[in-house]
Amino acid sequence: MEPAAPAQYVLITQCLQNDFFLNLDCQLSLPDSAVSKLLLDSESGASLHTEGHRRVLSESELRRSPLARFLDATVGSRTRGHGDGVLHLINIRDWHVPGETYDLERRQYGAHCEADTWGAAYVDGLTDLLAPDECAPADGEGGWGGKLHVHHVRSNTLFDFQHSAGGRPDLSEPAPLTTLLDGLLGDGRQETTHVAVVGVLTDIKVQLLLTGIRSRYDVRQLVVSDALTASRTLERHLTALDFCQRVLRTEVMIGLAELARFLGSRPDDDRLSRGGDEEFVGYSSYIQDKQGILSYEDARMRDYRIQTSERLRRTQHTVGFASKFLLGLGTCLLVSALVLSLVGVFLPGRIGWQSPAVLGALGVGQIVTLFFTRPVRSVQDALAEETIYRMILESRSLKVALARFHITTATALRRHDDANGQSDALARQLEILEKIDTADFERLKQLGVTPRAESSGTGRPRRRIRSQVS
Repeated sequence: MEPAAPAQYVLITQCLQNDFFLNLDCQLSLPDSAVSKLLLDSESGASLHTEGHRRVLSESELRRSPLARFLDATVGSRTRGHGDGVLHLINIRDWHVPGETYDLERRQYGAHCEADTWGAAYVDGLTDLLAPDECAPADGEGGWGGKLHVHHVRSNTLFDFQHSAGGRPDLSEPAPLTTLLDGLLGDGRQETTHVAVVGVLTDIKVQLLLTGIRSRYDVRQLVVSDALTASRTLERHLTALDFCQRVLRTEVMIGLAELARFLGSRPDDDRLSRGGDEEFVGYSSYIQDKQGILSYEDARMRDYRIQTSERLRRTQHTVGFASKFLLGLGTCLLVSALVLSLVGVFLPGRIGWQSPAVLGALGVGQIVTLFFTRPVRSVQDALAEETIYRMILESRSLKVALARFHITTATALRRHDDANGQSDALARQLEILEKIDTADFERLKQLGVTPRAESSGTGRPRRRIRSQVS
């Protein structure tokens, strides 16, 4: 029986570079909120400072940041000889040499991470944790007692598994990342190796990286951090994490201490457990609630559309039949008037042609005007009434869906002390929907569609819709 392979852990960092975090002139530079999330300790009350076109962080502030504390608990602990198994630190950096490939990306995203510039370097103050091999030489075993191996990967395309030799991407030659991961995850290692990804941008580089890993390797333990990833907007960040979880089957991990333990470390910093704002947990709950509301609303709307579509079809059929009948009748009357006029011309002694022609023309004109315009008005009335009817049903379906959600939650059903809060929230949302309805009716009035009350044959008023031309 072969001995079990030693534990192996892989931490992949994505684009932890100055252009993304500190360079305000870079088009891809993250907003203050995203930079603060990774590089500032939320409990210290510190804020970002700028000097010219660069963000500047003191060493003391940076060392208390979630990213620095996490790297120290994983990479730093390995350099001190602690931790289980072997940790492979893979730092992927955007690295662009001027040329055709870079020009294509530069036109879309602006100049960034040009080779051998300050913007392409690791974030100031974190080099010793991201590149300990460059700051202090490893021992003779190839990496701090065999517990840490550092790998630096330069990527000049959006898809890190794709190699480019200056022109078009060369798919025939494997990229350095592909060669590296093939060696780490081959021979069954993909089933036991723990792989974690941190860095930016969540919706572009991180998502494409995880897509490549999932498509090439059947990694059982694949994790992405919510607290240590960021994007240009919170919505894009959360949407990308949702895609990674649902489609790529990647675990989204919230806590920093949990992530460090996932990589075989034993963090002793209590503050590490407080990293992250649990944004994705709330977002996932929001997505599920939204899907429940929309699915109920969609089911009701399908029923309403079936009812209203059949009703409108019958109305259009009836109006069309009436229009053809009245048009035919009017045509017959016109022909009859013409025939009588001709008889009057050829037999003046019997029928005078002036009276039949004039009276026939006037009579037919009145009949055609009366009956030909009535179907047109009926069609307009039917369409206007159908429009408002559908609006009311759509609004109702959404109101009922919201009411079902708020009234049937566990909080509303079991915690009576919070029922008033639930009712107030529901009342506010229904009030918003009522305002939307009012605004929609006002827009219809501007288009010439207004309600009016008419008396039916029984003398009772009834609601109708007519089209007015202003």
